Amino acid sequence: MKNALFPSLFSCFFISFLVCLLAGNARADDLLSSADSIFASAPASNSLSVDGSSESSLPPPDPDRGIVRSVHLEEAWVENAFYIHSVNQDQLSPGQEWSLSGEFDFAFNRWFGGEFDFPVFLLTYPLGRGDASFGPITLGIRAVAFQSGSDVSRTAGILSFEVEGEWWATPQFRSFPGVGNELAPEMLWAFRYHRVYFQGIDGYAMPLSEGAVSNTFLRTSAGRSWENFWATQVQFDFNSAVVTPSGTTVRGFSMIPEVAYFPFGDALLGEIGEGISIYGPAGVQPTTYALLEIEFRGD
Repeated sequence: MKNALFPSLFSCFFISFLVCLLAGNARADDLLSSADSIFASAPASNSLSVDGSSESSLPPPDPDRGIVRSVHLEEAWVENAFYIHSVNQDQLSPGQEWSLSGEFDFAFNRWFGGEFDFPVFLLTYPLGRGDASFGPITLGIRAVAFQSGSDVSRTAGILSFEVEGEWWATPQFRSFPGVGNELAPEMLWAFRYHRVYFQGIDGYAMPLSEGAVSNTFLRTSAGRSWENFWATQVQFDFNSAVVTPSGTTVRGFSMIPEVAYFPFGDALLGEIGEGISIYGPAGVQPTTYALLEIEFRGD
């Protein structure tokens, strides 16, 4: 396989940048900038009081509560939003993959919602000559068990549960090993203290067809927002079973430093991360992740 030197250096840069930012200013008094005071004095149409109550005449509160979704980690809250995901394995040798997917999240209210993922577009290198297919669709139902705080409170937290099902109408197991029909119960959580936040998802993928594999996955990230339109974070993923392009099933571990930019608040989010993954004896695999979110607030 051809080594991807640039993505590896890119990852080192992100790691150094993130460590410097998180260590640069840890005083609690500085975690809320003057811009937060402006937001706090604005109309409360997107805020939930600390005790969890809200005025009935106002639309539902902003569900993310100052926590920025990680590039490869589903959010614990419910919302109406559309996402585009890109996952590209940087080693461009034959058999390596690039996937594009669209996701629509919907909310019945602030306690119940779900998601619908459009068929994943799967490609292998060399593009145009390698295998390509529309992969599984996903439907999930999410219930929020606990949530507190608001986007202007000093602390906030949320815990939810979801069940996701994947179905592939035209499976191609030999071309895309490890992809198939499956059912995955998940627990999602997030917590914020001032501008620093943590979030995660733990679950188990149960195979329902050929191609899919049993997989326990643990994903968590830590991040910090800056000046109300930047955020930096790092994500750690563990998978008990990952199928390599050669068809071998191994354990996988990934570290993904990320930078997020949201110039219009929650309405638009762009995020990119450069991950370093270790797949058992298969060695290190650099991967580039990208995400674009458009949120429909309904107010």
